Amino acid sequence: MDYTQLEKIGTYDHAMRALNLQPGQTVVDVGCGTGGFVRWLAARHLTPIGVECGEVMLAEAQRLNSGDVREGVGQDLPVTDDSADAVMFLASLHHIPADEMIASLREAVRVLRPGGQIYVSEPIADGPTYAVGRLVDDEAEVRAQAQAVLSDCAQAGLQIAAEGRYLDEYVYSDVNAFGKAMVGIDPERAAIYEQVKDAVAEAFEANGRKTDYGVAFDQPKQYHLLTAL
Repeated sequence: MDYTQLEKIGTYDHAMRALNLQPGQTVVDVGCGTGGFVRWLAARHLTPIGVECGEVMLAEAQRLNSGDVREGVGQDLPVTDDSADAVMFLASLHHIPADEMIASLREAVRVLRPGGQIYVSEPIADGPTYAVGRLVDDEAEVRAQAQAVLSDCAQAGLQIAAEGRYLDEYVYSDVNAFGKAMVGIDPERAAIYEQVKDAVAEAFEANGRKTDYGVAFDQPKQYHLLTAL
């Protein structure tokens, strides 16, 4: 795909703008990883709740003092009814089993206050980041499944208020940092990564853009802003 004309903006900033988030609002970040967005929201005087099921990521989020980070999964959120102003899935919906994705959206509806919104951002299976990552785990199918669920979100009692594409950027200090991130998301990738790490290093060098702040990779993303029917 030609993504060169897409607006270049970080996902955090894009989500903040799309939802028009205000200080004091409660935001649930489903699949919060190491808690980067949780910390980012807290620094802007919002009240974030991070939810993470990955043992490695959860431990790191808690080590970094990310605030309210809870162990759990999208299809069974450890959050009370009608308690959040917004629910986020930042590159996390496709990590939920396909037959549980709709259940996860229903859970997001459950925890939302009236008038609340759901923001979903999913990486497109294209671009420099995908060219490297697919050597370890080709996510084209699961990413397509996530998009299909979003297109049929009425099953979860939702409608699409807005959708579109933008260009994000991932930055790594080196290929080892890239590998650590890939395995951190899914520890089952570790054995595969060891088998293909030479090919990953070559692709990393070929597709990355060296900058003063690290090696950068453009990542086109599709977002959906959802509201209750």
